[in-house]
Amino acid sequence: MVSSRALLVLLVQTFVNGVFCYLINQLPAIKELGIKEPGDVLGLILLSAVVFSFVNGLETSPQQNTAKTNSQGGLWIIVLLPLIINIALFGLLKLGFQPQLLQRLSPNISVVFLVLGILLPTLMILGDKSRLRKLIYLSLFGAGGFVTFNLAWNRQWFKVVVLASLTLMTALLPIVERFIKTFQEQGEKKLTPLLFALIDASAKSMISKLEMLVWELTSPFKHQYYQHLVYTYRTYRTQGLKTPGAFTPDLDKVFVPLRMASKSPGQISPAMIQKHESAGKLRIWDFLVEMRRQPAYKRIVVIGSPGSGKTTLLENLTLTYAQDAQLEKHPKAPKLIPVLLYLRKIREEITSSQPLDLAQLITKRLKSQESSLKLEPPPQWFENKLKHGKCLVMLDGLDEVADETQRQQVSSWVDKQMGKYPETTFIMTSRPFGYHNAQLKQVGISLEVKPFNLKQMEEFLHNWYLQNEVLRQARKIDPGVKANAEIKANDLIERIKNHPTIAAIALNPLLLTMIATVHDNRGALPGSRLELYEEICEVLLVRRQEVKGIVDQIQLKAAQKQSVLQVLALELMKLKTREFTLAVAKDIEDQMTAVAGSRANPQDFLKHIEQVCGLLVERDVGVYEFAHLSFQEYLTAVQVKETNQEQILIDNINNSWWHETIRLYAARSDTTKLIHAALESPTIDSLTLASDCLEEGKSVNPTVRQRLEEKLASGLESTELEIAKLAAQVKLSRRLKYAAN
Repeated sequence: MVSSRALLVLLVQTFVNGVFCYLINQLPAIKELGIKEPGDVLGLILLSAVVFSFVNGLETSPQQNTAKTNSQGGLWIIVLLPLIINIALFGLLKLGFQPQLLQRLSPNISVVFLVLGILLPTLMILGDKSRLRKLIYLSLFGAGGFVTFNLAWNRQWFKVVVLASLTLMTALLPIVERFIKTFQEQGEKKLTPLLFALIDASAKSMISKLEMLVWELTSPFKHQYYQHLVYTYRTYRTQGLKTPGAFTPDLDKVFVPLRMASKSPGQISPAMIQKHESAGKLRIWDFLVEMRRQPAYKRIVVIGSPGSGKTTLLENLTLTYAQDAQLEKHPKAPKLIPVLLYLRKIREEITSSQPLDLAQLITKRLKSQESSLKLEPPPQWFENKLKHGKCLVMLDGLDEVADETQRQQVSSWVDKQMGKYPETTFIMTSRPFGYHNAQLKQVGISLEVKPFNLKQMEEFLHNWYLQNEVLRQARKIDPGVKANAEIKANDLIERIKNHPTIAAIALNPLLLTMIATVHDNRGALPGSRLELYEEICEVLLVRRQEVKGIVDQIQLKAAQKQSVLQVLALELMKLKTREFTLAVAKDIEDQMTAVAGSRANPQDFLKHIEQVCGLLVERDVGVYEFAHLSFQEYLTAVQVKETNQEQILIDNINNSWWHETIRLYAARSDTTKLIHAALESPTIDSLTLASDCLEEGKSVNPTVRQRLEEKLASGLESTELEIAKLAAQVKLSRRLKYAAN
C-alpha cells in the first residue's frame, strides 16, 4: 500500500498545482476563465484522494507494491512536471509576458496540467503490467483522439493542434518512462562509481584551493615578494655605476619604451600592423594585451644587439607589475605575477643531470636570496600560478650562456617548461647570434628591438638629466631644477645632431647612456664607438673620482687599471663566462705586479673597481662580473690587439660568443686574416662578420677584399641552392642591419 507520507506529498503537490491553476485563471489579463471558484479546486483535490485510495485498495500484495514503488522511485520527477509547468506559466503571466497566444492558451493549458497532475501519480503507483494502468493510458489516448476529431470536424484548428499535441505526449509517456527507468538502472551500475570518483576529485581540488586561499589571505609572501622586486629593480642599472654618491636614477623615471618589430611580419595581425607598426609604435605591451586573442603571443623571443635595452626592458616590466602599475602602461594590460630569471645565473641548475622544473627553480632562487624580507613561498604557490597562467616569466640573456652546448640545453629546457605550463606567458631575450644556433621550438613570435629614433633619444636625455639634477641637488622637481636639466640635455642633443658618427652610436640605449655620462663629466664627446668605450673607461676608472673629489686608494692611473682589467676580460672570454669570484685574482697577479709593484693586492684592486669605479658589479654574494658584457668585449679586444693574440679571434671566427669582440678589434686593426678565415669556413654568421669587418675595419688586403666581394656576388648567381641561399642570407642580414640603423 502507499504510505501515508507518500500520499500526503502527492496531495500537497496536487493542491499547490490546483492553486496555481486557479490563480492563472484569475489574472486580470485572462478573459476566458476555466476554473472560477476555489471550490472547484478543492473538488479536484478530493477526487484525487479518492482515486489514490481506490488504486491503493486494488493492490493485493503490499510487498509487491512496495517493491514496485521503490523500483520507480527515480521516476517520481514526472509527477512534478505539471506543477513545474503551471508555476512557470503563472510566473510568465505575472511578470507581464502576455502575448496574445499565451492569453488564449493559458486557461486550457493550466487545466490540462492540473488533470495530468492528478492522473500521473495514479499511473506511477500502478505497476508496469497493471491492467488498470493500461486502461487509463488507452482511455486518455482514446478520449484525446475523440475530442481532437470532434474539434477538427467543427474546424477549430487551433484547438485541434493543441489537443493533438497533448494526446501525443500522453501516448509517448510510457516510452519516456521506460527510457528513464533504463537510464536509472544503468546509471546505478556504471555512473555511480564515476560520480563518487568525480566527487572525490572535486573535494580534493576544493580542499587544495581552500588551502591556497587561506595561504593567500594569511601569508605575507606575495606582498613581500613584490617589495623584494621593487627594491631590486627600481634603480636604472645599465651603467653599473656604484660610486658612493653617484647618480643612480629610478628606472621608471628614465625608461623610454622600446619599439618592436616582428622578424616575421606574417606573425602580426593586420589590425596590429594598421594600428601600431605602420607608425612605428609597436611596444611589448601591445603583444601582452593581444595574447588574449593571439595565444602565440604567450611565447615571445626578443632579439636585440648589444646594449639595445633587452635586460632593461624586462626589469622595467618586472618593476611595473610589482608596483601594480601595468594599467598606466596600457589600459588593457593583463594582470600577471612577474618572474625574472637571468639564464647565465641558472644555467648550471638547468643543465645538470637532474634539472629542476621552472616552479622548483623559482622557489629555490627566492629562498636563496639575501634579503631583509624572508621570502618563503607557500607550498605549490608558483606551481599553481604557472599552471593557471597567472605569471609572466622573463628569461634574460640566452646569448650570455657562452658554451654552445649548454646554450642548446638551456633552450631545450625552456621549450619543456613552455610545454609544461601552456597557459603561462614567456618572454626570452638574446643577441641575434646567440639565438641563431639555439632557437626555441615553441616560440610564438620573434621580435626585434629597434634602435632609438630621435624622439626616443631626446626623451631619454631629458629624463636622464632631470633625474640627475634632482639627485645631485637633493631637491624636489621645481622650475630651477627643470631649467638646469633642460640646458644640459639640449646641449648634448645639439652636439649629437652635429656629429654624424656619434648620432649613429646614440641610437643604442647603452651607448647613449655612456655618452650622457661622458658629457655630464667632461662636456665633450668622443668621435667613434671605440673612442666612446675608451672615454667611458677613463671616466669610470679615474676622472669621475677626480671630479667628485674621491681619494683613489689604489693610486693607479686609468691606463694601469685598464691593463689589469684587460687581462681579466680576456681570461673570462676564454672561459666563456661573465661571472667570477675573487679567487680569480690570481689570474691578474702578474699584471698587478707589473703596474703596481710589491704594493699590489689583486683582491683590493677588484673591490676598488667594483665599489668605486663601477666597471665591475657584485651580482651575488662574492660573485662579480663586468657591468655590461660590452665592457668585457671591448677590454678583450684591446688586450688582443696590444698582445698580438689575433689567432684567438681567428680560431673563434664561427663562435658567436666572440663576434662583438672581433668587430671592436677590427676597428683598430688590419682585418685581412679575419676575413680570410671567414672565407675558408663560410657560414652565414662568419660571412656576415667578414662583411662587417670589411666595412668597419681599419684596413684589409685588396686581394682578400676582392675575394669576399666576389664570394657574395657570385653566390647570388650560383646554380647551387645552398651557396645562393647563403649569399642571399648574408646580403639580407647586412641590409637589415643598415635598415635598423
